[in-house]
Amino acid sequence: MMGFMLLSFILGFFIAVRSFWPLPNLKHIDYQEFLRQQSAYRQYKVIDIRDATDYWADPTPDTINISLGRLAFTWEKYLLREDNVIIMSPGILQSKKAARILRKRGFKCLYVMKYKVDVIS
Repeated sequence: MMGFMLLSFILGFFIAVRSFWPLPNLKHIDYQEFLRQQSAYRQYKVIDIRDATDYWADPTPDTINISLGRLAFTWEKYLLREDNVIIMSPGILQSKKAARILRKRGFKCLYVMKYKVDVIS
């Protein structure tokens, strides 16, 4: 019984901490730089993983909206494994989760971009 509790604790700890571990070879792109040099990123597919209601309230041009919860099931409609993919998300944890999902499906070239970083002036 004690061994089961210890194993449960270790497994729970691993699951909780896993989302904070860095992903190897995951490149970050600055949103402001992306806007300035958008023509240079034309060969990339940009997916916005916000919920559909958030996306339609403030859509981002030239992006594909695939909610994070649907990504594992619907990515094949919009993406090929060979595509260079930029994951656009309001938070880094959601981006990492999306990157893990796509890596499991065989994607090699993944980038992360935080959605609309607020600038305090």
